[in-house]
Amino acid sequence: MDIINVKTIAYKTIKSVTDIKLVTTSYPDTFTVYPTAIYSTAHNSYFRDGQMNESLTKWTITVDLFTNSGSLTDITNQLTALFGAMGFSNDIGDENLSGISRVFIKFTGIVDNETGRVYEK
Repeated sequence: MDIINVKTIAYKTIKSVTDIKLVTTSYPDTFTVYPTAIYSTAHNSYFRDGQMNESLTKWTITVDLFTNSGSLTDITNQLTALFGAMGFSNDIGDENLSGISRVFIKFTGIVDNETGRVYEK
């Protein structure tokens, strides 16, 4: 059984928020486009069956949002609604970095690789 590639799903989900102008997996040397979303994913086996097939995988998706003007609240709300509808829980924090606002969101969930459902821990 193959594990579901949540990285692809995360990219498509973040990209679907039209207010985000740049979606990438790496931090640029200089920020030139705002709002920017930088994301990463990590996963580990949560449960293997008797044949050692990974039936449940724990996924963590981290999204850093940056803007140089205005608020990131609408974008944050859209992302939490989209990932929440899939079944992911979230933790959110924010900070100001000399004129740039940053919001960081961590989504977590257990993905059933057979049914495609996402469960919270």
